[in-house]
Amino acid sequence: FSAICTHQGCTVAPADKILKCPCHGSTYDLATGTNTGGPAPKPLAWYHLDVAPEDGQLVVDLARPVDRDFRLTLA
Repeated sequence: FSAICTHQGCTVAPADKILKCPCHGSTYDLATGTNTGGPAPKPLAWYHLDVAPEDGQLVVDLARPVDRDFRLTLA
């Protein structure tokens, strides 16, 4: 999931087993990105993942939000 706070777009960081926004104190679950406190109006966004066939690098497509049940599967 994204590290961009859904309140005003600051970057969240791990702190004491949660993700915390340094700007206004919103907190998120470290495992799921669910908002657990502060002014954040919704959970962190999840984006589509793929593996580049050329070199095997992980590709995050920020233009393709996905549901929380999305899982990257490899053939």
